[in-house]
Amino acid sequence: MFRMVEKQSGRLRDEAARTLREYVLQVRELFQAEIDIRQNRIMKTLVIVTTIFLPLSLVAGWNGMNFVDMLKLRWRYGYPAVTRHTKRN
Repeated sequence: MFRMVEKQSGRLRDEAARTLREYVLQVRELFQAEIDIRQNRIMKTLVIVTTIFLPLSLVAGWNGMNFVDMLKLRWRYGYPAVTRHTKRN
């Protein structure tokens, strides 16, 4: 009788441990999914901000280089030449 109770309690313990392990894995996966969603939102915001400000900073950088001997200031095709030269390097 005691052996039967011992076997049943051992099976119950093993089943409870397996169920708890599965539950913990599911909770961890849900938590990781929530973190991934938050990171995706943050990355989307960063991409939008970068898309807006990167061309503006590029134009500001080009227009901020107003030296006297710069090709773009004296020549009619200076801007296209400078941009083509910049893209190659």
